[in-house]
Amino acid sequence: MWVRLMVLFANMGRCVYCDYAESQVIDHVVPVKDGGSEHWHNLVPACEACNLGKGDKGLLAWVAQLTYGRHGAEASTWPHGAKGLWWMRERLDHAFDEAVARIEGVQLELDDKARRDWFFDRYWMCTKNDPVYLWRGWAAARVAKAREEGWPKPPPPPRMRIVRNRLGQLFEPIPEDETA
Repeated sequence: MWVRLMVLFANMGRCVYCDYAESQVIDHVVPVKDGGSEHWHNLVPACEACNLGKGDKGLLAWVAQLTYGRHGAEASTWPHGAKGLWWMRERLDHAFDEAVARIEGVQLELDDKARRDWFFDRYWMCTKNDPVYLWRGWAAARVAKAREEGWPKPPPPPRMRIVRNRLGQLFEPIPEDETA
């Protein structure tokens, strides 16, 4: 679950494909059916609409579909016109470069060890079957604060020792001035 939360909050919590909707689900850049892995390098935050639209398409096919949907009405029906094939190709190249740049940005963000450690330290106990949308809502303020503070480490746990009494084992704090 901590990996899912870590991915959902990447790209400032926005969908990596459309870059304006809030991320709600996790998408595989390379679809699992095409050999994509479950590693976070292949996972990106996506909105529900983009995730359903992409389905099991590759990145280029999905970006081409989005680009044609956005610019198809403006395009010329004559391939060599002012807004013909070359014009559409420029739009596609630009959209693909933008999508790849956002995905690479997400991968760099996920590679940040301090960020990964922050999510792991706080959310490792969440199970895979927990509803991620609830955790996302509860964690949003903490994540925003941690991002501003540079993903701080939690304070070290107190030093404890086991002491035995009549009830069994108990933990007792070790004073700071006492050496181990």
